Amino acid sequence: MKSLPVVHKLARLTGALSALPGVSIRGNVDRDIAALRYDSRKVARNDIFFAWKGKNEDGHRFIAGARDQGAAAIVLEDAGYIGQGTQTTYIHVPDARRALALMAAAYYGRPDKQMTMTGVTGTNGKTTTTLLIRHLLGSFGRETGTIGTVGYEIGDRILPASRTTPEGSDLHEVLAMMRDFGCSDVVMEVSSHALDQGRTMPIEYKVGVFSNLTPDHMDYHVTMEHYFQAKRKLFTSLDRPESPGIAVTNLDDPRGEEIVAGLSPAVRIIGYTVEGKPGATLEATGLRYDVTGMHGTVRFGEETFPFHSPLIGNYNASNVLAAMGAGWALGLKPRFLVDKIATAPGVPGRMERFSSADGVTAVVDYAHTEDAVRKALNALRPVTTGKLFCIIGCGGNRDVTKRARMAQAAVECSDQAIFTADNPRRESLEKILDDMEAGVPGATNYLRLADRREAIAEAVALARRGDVICVAGKGHETTQEIAGKYYPFDDRIVVQEFLSKRGRTT
Repeated sequence: MKSLPVVHKLARLTGALSALPGVSIRGNVDRDIAALRYDSRKVARNDIFFAWKGKNEDGHRFIAGARDQGAAAIVLEDAGYIGQGTQTTYIHVPDARRALALMAAAYYGRPDKQMTMTGVTGTNGKTTTTLLIRHLLGSFGRETGTIGTVGYEIGDRILPASRTTPEGSDLHEVLAMMRDFGCSDVVMEVSSHALDQGRTMPIEYKVGVFSNLTPDHMDYHVTMEHYFQAKRKLFTSLDRPESPGIAVTNLDDPRGEEIVAGLSPAVRIIGYTVEGKPGATLEATGLRYDVTGMHGTVRFGEETFPFHSPLIGNYNASNVLAAMGAGWALGLKPRFLVDKIATAPGVPGRMERFSSADGVTAVVDYAHTEDAVRKALNALRPVTTGKLFCIIGCGGNRDVTKRARMAQAAVECSDQAIFTADNPRRESLEKILDDMEAGVPGATNYLRLADRREAIAEAVALARRGDVICVAGKGHETTQEIAGKYYPFDDRIVVQEFLSKRGRTT
């Protein structure tokens, strides 16, 4: 196993400040800096502390503590805090979070410019698409790092992911590790939060991929238009006069054309479709599905090939096209892409299948929006010979508006739904389940079992040969957050435990 490198960093404040021309500075800038910190508890001597006003906390409240712990400089938004400490340098900026990303990029030597960057955004499908692209590039011998929900992968090491797209300083540190490890390419999931907050600045993406847009994160974005405009920032960033990028977009999505509208002709656009939309340069036709995956024909411009993927479902056909479109944009030949997509491994917690010896199948999937739940269940229906079960919950302290819709999707698209806990966090689980039930008045094909382990056990006990159980919402996650504490919980392990009691699992 190749060791991860210790990244090279600039050691002077003046170097990092080169990314912030024209800002107001009070104090000495010709000084050593050791690290960039946004968590005051981690500040040590000669660090820079970044303070901004967040949703739950105001970082300015922790400036005094950071200064007392030896911070060399404070980057802040509120000028009222300037002057607390004569040995500290104060840097006043309009947006400290964006400043963190910009300064981190300079601090680590702009690693994004030394690798080929691909960003994948959209409500659903980001993880699957990202890992498929990594497989395609890796099959060609290109050392590729990935950043996303499942983890940050460098070589054969997977670093745990605190969020889909890291905070700016963490992101550029990981990119620097990938660069120094020898990666030629990076494929990363780019969340709407990260784009809106400027966490990915000033990364220059070679390829931007759009999967789809359906309601999610309305607690943050409030409106679908704000959500869309956040996603669109990835594509406007491709429109660079000196080095324009390539956009890969899903023309089957109502926003697929709009998200690339208005880009200059220098930005190459690859539109893909599984629904025969006009104008597509990448199209899948004749799709059929069975237990071995999907089969069909794919057209790259004027070239046509038969293809197979072990993934199932129409939405996964879109993910496969998105990945092949990105590979095409990155210089891989269509024939190579078709050959290698057939050997792509499954994605952890994405339609991950387990079977008992007596013919019951369970599928663990990360579906946690109404659209994703419907797509997962509709994908499983054609390969289900018996009843289709759905175990589903909704996260606490998150978008309340989607709970009723997710419950409705589960009830409408399965034969038997079980409403249960997801990650209730600090919210009342019973309140979450009440919100879900409010979406299915009069429905009789669901149960309410608050304990997720009990819900899985009940579904497995009820199932018979030919039945399929979709365990939705948590996917690859290995913990469950309840009342602010994290408890070990992995749907895949629990599913296998109860299936094994019916006989050998596969």
